[in-house]
Amino acid sequence: MDRRCGNWGQMQTKATDELARFHRDIRPALMAFFLRRSRGYAEAEDLTQEVYVRIAASRDLEMQKADAYIFQVAANLLRDRARSDRVRQDYARATASAENRHVDAIDPYRIAAGRETLIWLTAVLAELPERTRRIFLLFRYEQIDQKTIAETFGISVSAVEKHVYRATMRLMEKMGERE
Repeated sequence: MDRRCGNWGQMQTKATDELARFHRDIRPALMAFFLRRSRGYAEAEDLTQEVYVRIAASRDLEMQKADAYIFQVAANLLRDRARSDRVRQDYARATASAENRHVDAIDPYRIAAGRETLIWLTAVLAELPERTRRIFLLFRYEQIDQKTIAETFGISVSAVEKHVYRATMRLMEKMGERE
């Protein structure tokens, strides 16, 4: 146990008081710090909250009192965010330059494999009962909502769901056999 506080309850109270002080005294300064260095209020709010979480997770109560420490955490957080942004931007530039090399991403093998899969899928769908196939295609391919399909066929939405489920399960079963 900590000699400064006497017991665990007093330690928790002291920690809560320190965090309340942080929120009351330091938060406005942190917000101003982040607003000058970030893309807007929402990001500054997020960064301030992240500092608050990191300070709350810290076990050293004396360190929580040090304003310099808090702003060091804030500066480190900004550096981490800048590094992450840089990595994302580098990746975006790299992928954009790969797209501009005039290389066809779809090679003849992929075209042939796609056609083969389409023929297989058509054959599996042809094995389904007519009504199930039509409902499945309207829902999955034409993207018509289930309520409209139910009204068209004069059945309940639940029945439409069952037809779609049966067709999906049949496709998955056949796909398992194919592999």
